[in-house]
Amino acid sequence: MFLDLLVKHNPALIDYGIYLLEQGLIEPDTYVLDLDSIEKNAHRLQDISKKLKLTLYFMSKQLGRNPEVSRRVLAAGFTGMVAVDFREAMILHSAGIPVKHLGHLCQIPNKFLDAALDMNCDVISIYSFEKAQDLSKVAQRRGIVQDLLLRVRDYGDIFYQGQEGGFPLETLHQSLDSIKKLPNIRIMGLTTFPCFLYQADKRMALPTPNAYTLVKGAIMLKEHGIPCLQINMPSCNSPATMPLAAELGATHLEPGHSLTGTNPDNLDEDEPLSPALLYMSEVSHHVENRSFCFGGGYYRRSNLYNALVKTSRGLEKSKVISPQLDAIDYHLELSGLFPSGSAVCMAFRTQIFVTRSRVALVDGLTHNRPKLLGIWDSQGQALSKGMSNG
Repeated sequence: MFLDLLVKHNPALIDYGIYLLEQGLIEPDTYVLDLDSIEKNAHRLQDISKKLKLTLYFMSKQLGRNPEVSRRVLAAGFTGMVAVDFREAMILHSAGIPVKHLGHLCQIPNKFLDAALDMNCDVISIYSFEKAQDLSKVAQRRGIVQDLLLRVRDYGDIFYQGQEGGFPLETLHQSLDSIKKLPNIRIMGLTTFPCFLYQADKRMALPTPNAYTLVKGAIMLKEHGIPCLQINMPSCNSPATMPLAAELGATHLEPGHSLTGTNPDNLDEDEPLSPALLYMSEVSHHVENRSFCFGGGYYRRSNLYNALVKTSRGLEKSKVISPQLDAIDYHLELSGLFPSGSAVCMAFRTQIFVTRSRVALVDGLTHNRPKLLGIWDSQGQALSKGMSNG
C-alpha cells in the first residue's frame, strides 16, 4: 500500500535495508525504521498541534513499543505516551518514558492498579462504574487523587470486535452522579475509539459516529458541573484530520501511524509525511511459479499488495498474495519466480507489537551517513545496540 510512496520519497531506506539484509546485519522478517524521518514527522505533527492548541500523546504499539523511537518523538515536543495495555505501560515506564494515558484500549487489571498509579499518568480511562470503584479504593488507600477519562458509547457507534465497552450515553447522567460520590478520583474528560476512519471512496479520513458521541457526552458533563478538560479523539490522527478534531472540540490526540507516514490518508496528500518504515524479508523457496519469502510480520488489516525483489536485473515488483485469515504467516507468497536468498522489500500498515518481527533502527539516513543503532524485538526489548555504519 505504501511501497510506491517509499520508492518516491525515501528510496535511501530501501537501499540501506537491502544492504543490511545482504550483509547479514538484520534477519528476514525485520522492520527497518528511519529515525530521521520519524523525528521529522513528529516535528510536523507538533507544529500543527501547537497552532490548533492540541496536546499529542504518542502511540507506540505500531512501532513495537520501542523506547528509543519514543525518545526521538518526545524530543520533538510530544508530552508523553499512551499505552494501550498494561504490559506496554510497564515496558515504557521501565525505560523511563512518561506514560500519560493508560487504560485505553485495554482496562487495567485490578492487581496492577497500584503499579499504574505509580506511573503518575495524566489520565486513566475507565469503561465502567466497577472500575471507577476499584481505582477509587486504591487511590484512597494511597492518599492521592487520580484523574479519569470515561470511555463513552452510543447507538450506531463503530467498534472493532473485541474492543467494545464504555459508558452508554443513555445512562451517563446516572453514572456521573455515582462516580462523583467516589473519593480520590476526578473526572477529567471523555474518550472513545475510533474517532476517525479512512474512507477509500472519498480518499480521506472522516469523523465516525463515535466522535460525535464525545461531543454529546461533553455537553452532559457540563450539565453536571464537570469541566470537560480533556476530549481525547484517537484513530487516524494526521495532518488532515487534526483540524477536523479541533473543530469538534478535541483537546488531545494520539498519533501512531503518522509518525511513519503509514496513515492511509498520507497517500492522498500533496505534501505527504515522510515514509519511514520498511519491511525486509528474503526469498525462501518456490512452489511451481510462485516464490515464498519468510514471514512473521503480517497484520491482517495491513493492505499489503506488492513487494520489490532484488535480482540481478535490479528491483522487480511482485504481487503479494496475502495469507488467508486461518493461516499463520510462516511465509508470504509472491507472484513470479525469484532466486532463493533474494532480498524482498515491502511497505504497509502494520502493528508490530502483534508480530514475531525484529525491529532495526537506522539513524543518519537523511545526511547520507546511515548507521544501524541496533535490533529490538516486537515488544521493545533491545537485542543488540550500536552495530554498524553503512
